[in-house]
Amino acid sequence: MTLFPCAARRSRRIFPAALLCLLACLLSACGKSAPTYYYLLESGEKPFSSPALPSTSLRIAHVGIPGYLDRQGVVSRSEGDPLLNVNNFDIWAEPLDQGIRRVLREVLSPPLLAGDIAVQTTDDAGWKAALLVDVLRLDGAPGETVRLEARWSLLDSADRVMARGSFADSAPCPAALPGTAATSSLVRTQSLLVQRLGKALAPEIVRALNGRRQSGS
Repeated sequence: MTLFPCAARRSRRIFPAALLCLLACLLSACGKSAPTYYYLLESGEKPFSSPALPSTSLRIAHVGIPGYLDRQGVVSRSEGDPLLNVNNFDIWAEPLDQGIRRVLREVLSPPLLAGDIAVQTTDDAGWKAALLVDVLRLDGAPGETVRLEARWSLLDSADRVMARGSFADSAPCPAALPGTAATSSLVRTQSLLVQRLGKALAPEIVRALNGRRQSGS
């Protein structure tokens, strides 16, 4: 007659203890969440100085990116695969469109300065030409190929088109080495392609602005 009440009392004592252990395990797991890493595109350009700025200035007025890239997490995608991998622990330290704009400004500044053109670092008035870039694609995956496709336009201060064109390039992305983050390899390759875009744009911009100067318009 007394066996069942004793068993019930023991079960009542065991249940709270088990619940406390479970809660402790859950709290321990929450305290060990994966760290977040922040990434920046790199221009690869060294700082430079100039004793005087040219009278002609260029403003990078717009850099657009497709919606699937417009997010905090770094996006990777294998060639021909519709599946996107958005890493919520590897994120951009700045919006991607601003990062591309910054890299283009840093890459364009030295060659344009040699052509007597200054690249504005702000959106202040006084610019003679505005560069608009629409990135159509910038994706790939570690160990595969990364591709960049973009269209660009160069406008004068009256919004008349001086030049326009498209750009497409690709580069192999090295696979991640053991113990290193795969995202680092992807971001370095993306940086390289944005740098190539800037270097391809530089002579086109100089040619268009020199032609405008010679025509006196």
